[in-house]
Amino acid sequence: MKLSLGSGGVRLPGWVHVDYDAACRPDIRADLAAPLPFASASADFLQSEDFIGQLSFAQARSFLAECYRILKPGGALRLLTPDLDLLARLYLARNPRLKQLWDNEVGIPLETGTLGEVVHKALTFADQRSFYDEDTLRTLLEPIGFEVVRVRFADSAFEALRGIDLRTPDNAISLYLDCVRPAG
Repeated sequence: MKLSLGSGGVRLPGWVHVDYDAACRPDIRADLAAPLPFASASADFLQSEDFIGQLSFAQARSFLAECYRILKPGGALRLLTPDLDLLARLYLARNPRLKQLWDNEVGIPLETGTLGEVVHKALTFADQRSFYDEDTLRTLLEPIGFEVVRVRFADSAFEALRGIDLRTPDNAISLYLDCVRPAG
């Protein structure tokens, strides 16, 4: 079984889509901040793109522990989220790409048009509750038991996880991780 968690309206062929919002027409409606409605060791692969930032750190820790619980040994979670480190580097370098990404991909109007406002809005818009860098995610994932591998866009050691990323390096500042539940 392959589960897309917090799928929004996105449909990945061959995956079961799980979301709380009925308007997204999920296959299974579930509150992902609560225990997941799946048996232990029942999923081969999990995918979650841009959802974890909607959770507090405590909720994220619980969500990731649930992901570990439902993954079969040897299974993996493909986890994508905006990369706080990349956001900060683009801001500190005063890189105009940051504003271009905001204007072209997010599209929420800015009052001042400054990079500082872009960062402020990025950290506070919509349902965003948390923003992660790799170290913070590793601190949440590794104590649970996950082996964490930073990967590139659309790349994975797992065929089922290759090519499923929606956010590309050209249209986002995503952090791409494969989080593996070790076999045995």
